[in-house]
Order: sequence, then structure tokens, then C-alpha cells
Amino acid sequence: MQPMKRSIVFGIAALGFASCGSGGSAASTTPVTLIPTSVAATTTSIAAPVTTIAPTTTTPVMTTLPATTTTIGTEDLIKQAVQDYIAGYFACGQQPASCDAAQFTASEGSSRTTVNELASGMVGAGLHFATDVRGSYLVAESIAASDTEATANYCAFDAVTVLGAEGPDGVATVVNDEILSYRYAYHLFLEGGKWRVGSQEQQQQLGEGNLCPPSE
Repeated sequence: MQPMKRSIVFGIAALGFASCGSGGSAASTTPVTLIPTSVAATTTSIAAPVTTIAPTTTTPVMTTLPATTTTIGTEDLIKQAVQDYIAGYFACGQQPASCDAAQFTASEGSSRTTVNELASGMVGAGLHFATDVRGSYLVAESIAASDTEATANYCAFDAVTVLGAEGPDGVATVVNDEILSYRYAYHLFLEGGKWRVGSQEQQQQLGEGNLCPPSE
């Protein structure tokens, strides 16, 4: 028999991780206009020509530096997408009645349907995740991507507790508090310019305790 956490919380289709420009402006100049020479006549003589030159006004040249842009690499975007998926998954587990997997899963793949069904099943069974994840985390081990799809392999340290109904003392009963490590493969899709997880597959249960590399 599979452990309770795996069969109920991860269960459906081996889903879950229950812990888990530049621009510039041309220089602007103002033409300098010279006032024409003025010759003044008198009754007795012609005065020497007087030339008046207007003060030269120079418009300061404004230099616009190229805007600073930061390009985030595809690998970092994929890692962030997996973290967003896990954060959404945690939130669904902690409050399954208000879960909306469309907020953090791809429209392609099975994850959206699986997470929504899992949350609905947890509501029916009166289960939820504890808010204290007890240090659960994932760490990327390899990532491969094309223009529109990617696969990310992760090690997951899962220490989240699954809770049930409150007992006579008003404290929620512990349904499962196993601490295990797994390896998962996430399949991601680029949708609307944003990477999202479309499916998750458990590749290996490593064993009890934290058997993953340190978190990044």
C-alpha cells in the first residue's frame, strides 16, 4: 500500500509535490542670427560703420543614455515557473476549497485538471496541508528547453504535514507527517510569453529524510 501522503495528497496521476531599447535623442541646436550692420549718418560726417553682433545663445545638448534593460535567461524563467507552481500547489493544499489551478498551471498537460480534482477530493475527505512546511523545498538538477516547451528535473524534500478534522481538543488530527525525498520531472509550456507547468511525474522516491542537495 502506498503511504497516505502519496496516495491521497500526491495521488492522482502521481501529481503532487506536497511540500512541496535603448534610445537616444539627437543634439538640438538653435540657429544664431546676426543683426545686420547699421550705418548712422550725421549732419556733418558719416560715422564709421558700427557692427552689432547679438550674443550667441547655445542650447545645451541633452544626452539621453540608453535605458538599462535586464534580460532574464530562459533557465531562470523556467525555474521561477516551477517555484510558482509549487507555491500555488501549497496554497491549494492549505485551502483546497478555494483552489483554482488555472492561476498557476498551463492549459496544456494534465496538471490543471489533476490539481483541481485533488483539491476537490481533499475537501470531500476533510484534509488540508499544515501551513508550516517544515523546511520543504525543491532544487533543480537539470533543465532542457526548446522555444515553446521545457523539461525540468528536480529533487524535492517533502516534509509537509497532512491534517484532518479537529479532535476533541480543538487541534487538527495528523493524517500523515512522513518526511521523504523524491525526484520529479516537470513538463512546462510557454503560453502567452510565460512559462507554466503542464504536468509533473514522480521519477523516484529517494527515501526518508532530506536526501536532496542544498537549496539554491
